[in-house]
Amino acid sequence: MKKIYLSILCMAGMTLASCDGFLTELPTDAVADEEAFSSAKDFSNNLNGVYNRLGSYRFYGRNVVCLGDAASDVAYHDAKSGNYLTLATWQVQATDAILLDMWEYGYKVINNAAKIIRAGEEADFPESEMATVHGCMAQAYGLKALAAFALTTIYALPYSETNRSTPGIVNITEPVEAFQQVSRSTLNDNYSLILSDIARAKEYFAREDVDIPGYFYINPVALEALEAKVKLYMQDYAGAITAATAALEARESSLVASPEAYRAMYTNNTVTPEDIFVIAKSATDNPGANSLGTMYPFYGLHMSEEVLAEYAGTDIRTALLHVDDGGKYSGTSEGADAHNVPVLRLPELYLTLAEACAEQGDYARAKENLLVLATARDPELDPASIPENAAIRETIRQARKLELIQEGHRYFDARRWEIRIDVARGRFTGFDPSLFAYPIPQTEVNAGYGVVQTEGWERALPK
Repeated sequence: MKKIYLSILCMAGMTLASCDGFLTELPTDAVADEEAFSSAKDFSNNLNGVYNRLGSYRFYGRNVVCLGDAASDVAYHDAKSGNYLTLATWQVQATDAILLDMWEYGYKVINNAAKIIRAGEEADFPESEMATVHGCMAQAYGLKALAAFALTTIYALPYSETNRSTPGIVNITEPVEAFQQVSRSTLNDNYSLILSDIARAKEYFAREDVDIPGYFYINPVALEALEAKVKLYMQDYAGAITAATAALEARESSLVASPEAYRAMYTNNTVTPEDIFVIAKSATDNPGANSLGTMYPFYGLHMSEEVLAEYAGTDIRTALLHVDDGGKYSGTSEGADAHNVPVLRLPELYLTLAEACAEQGDYARAKENLLVLATARDPELDPASIPENAAIRETIRQARKLELIQEGHRYFDARRWEIRIDVARGRFTGFDPSLFAYPIPQTEVNAGYGVVQTEGWERALPK
């Protein structure tokens, strides 16, 4: 019998082999594969290590989320510290340490997830233990897909018919050993592998007796939500609708609709009614200067005052989002710098459905889904204020900007919409991010293992 468990993520020490700079050095924390997977319990321990890498501030625990806002028009850096300053002010260099951290830790997630998958395929334990192995494999496939999607959106151009054959990231289907030659795949091949990994994760979760983890882990609902997001980015609107609908039906929850409930979601570290997959953080992780709660606003990152002024006075989100405040990272019962990091949430699904329906010309259904979110956030909203025609596209885009602020979406949304934005607090106006991809870290390129730089990436920087 399948069961759901909602235990807090164990940030166990990493025991899988990894290598600094992805391919440039021999592993420093290596454990031979035959020793690392001698029991089903080893699979669980090593999977915790992959979650540890995912939740590191160097990857999804801070940097990926910060990038999506700091590089856009919804946040800015006041130069109070040098932390994230160069990226927030668009002084981008291929030698930037944060770009290297995201690349390296993203591939640590991918490569070590691939090790779990390969070991699981070779495992020969009693049937009672194989259910644990298969559950770990399901999560490993999902983590691999999530990390690859994040890296692809950062280091490659946005998906489109024109960009399908442009350079993407390195596809990993088998674990990469130190010094192994690799090459960048096309953007289309990257997305194909991401969707394939999501499909494989679903297959393993569907096996008999595999436990279904809670929302601090990759779970079946998170896989549907991730697929909906990937397909939205691919402009596969029918596929996005199917996956988002499946996720909503499986989550069986509703949006909060009061200022107190909205604020409570971000001031404690429990699973909220709107969470689908959230990275667990606590004071015992010692996040300190590397947390989102320190970046907003103590290390100089702020939400845009102009954007905050766009919320209606009756909007429940104004109970939390303030000028010169940390907003969603203002502090929890665990401490000022210990915040869970939202990755996939219920509101995004309604926005995905609204956008995908609008792009297909089903404006009535688009409005229906947008109203679920809009009326929950602003109880005094007049439904008639939302158009039921092509103009709803702009209304949906505005809703995404206001709902998903501080969660790392805006820069990537602007790219796929091919809209121009003002960045670095207006220092650069009319920037078209759809033409830009962050450079591959120069350390990786210089290592000589086959990863080449994106040609002419500097030409698309804002000017």
